[in-house]
Amino acid sequence: MVLKADYFPLSQPDPSKATDLMLIYQGGVQRPRWTVSRFEPYVTYKDPQTGKEQWLFDGFLFIEFQDGRGHTFEQYSNLKHAKQEQWAWLLQRNFANNDGVPNLEAAVEAAAGRIGEPVRRRQVVLTLPVPEPDQMDWGALDGRPLDFHNTADRLAACTWYLDLALQRWKALAPKELDLAGFYWVAEQSSSTRDLFPELAQAVHARGKEFFWIPSYHVNTPLGNWKSFGFDEAWLQPNFFFHPELSSARLQNACDFARAHGMGLEIEFDPRMITDQSVYEPRFHAYLDAFTRYGVYDGAAMAWYEGGGALYRLAVSDNPKLRGDYDELARFVLKRQRIADGKVKIKSPSHAE
Repeated sequence: MVLKADYFPLSQPDPSKATDLMLIYQGGVQRPRWTVSRFEPYVTYKDPQTGKEQWLFDGFLFIEFQDGRGHTFEQYSNLKHAKQEQWAWLLQRNFANNDGVPNLEAAVEAAAGRIGEPVRRRQVVLTLPVPEPDQMDWGALDGRPLDFHNTADRLAACTWYLDLALQRWKALAPKELDLAGFYWVAEQSSSTRDLFPELAQAVHARGKEFFWIPSYHVNTPLGNWKSFGFDEAWLQPNFFFHPELSSARLQNACDFARAHGMGLEIEFDPRMITDQSVYEPRFHAYLDAFTRYGVYDGAAMAWYEGGGALYRLAVSDNPKLRGDYDELARFVLKRQRIADGKVKIKSPSHAE
């Protein structure tokens, strides 16, 4: 029997699969600190009319592609490839006191004290740096310098990082958060594809999931993401950033994602605040298209907001911009109710 093509579903029995995964750019020295108050409008939504507070995003991807000191964790050619010390430094930043994961934990814990525990636990995904295949100066393990021309050495570096991340998580011991898994930060796969099968196996052996958000490129086999070993993938439409593109790009992205079992990423950044006439309509185009093409009530979503745009909307004294935050939050809340409702159906004894 041929199965009908469809999106990666909005909700699944596996609790590590978030319905709405928010990208949290954190780690590099160029990023502002993620305080508890900065996390608050991502963690919950408080209706300005009724005062009712509700849980908002259920997943948080701590993503970083450069350290702000000239090193990249991805594959940017104009930056130096990060070494072992920078990889360890990134985790140190993710788990730094009064920042990153600890402050997300504090924000969720405080919200639970106000409104009760969420139906589904909040999920965290951590960035896995990319071992660049031609790198020879990454560092040493067990006294042996690694040569990234060798797939085995690249895998060794990645498994070292996975274990270090798990140690960090265990030491923090969050009570309100679960570590869902790891994110492959390279948006394309050409130079690292040979690593994927064994790397996915290493992630799975540690009881975690492997995630990816590839960018939209015509004639690139992004639809093969399952064969790479990823457990979930969202497609970047890359529409918001290019005013020359028509909304047909969004329909094409939705069609591709549906055909290949992917979720979708919604994209916006502070330009919808600083250049409203050009970019704010593009933000609304996502909401409209994702509603029209069944993403809204049928697909998992990732949320790119350019490292703080959502917070700026939430605290804006401009009624129109604050209204954009309210509209976004209502969109997410309805999706969250769908996901929560499926849990309640399976667990009728759940206390309302």
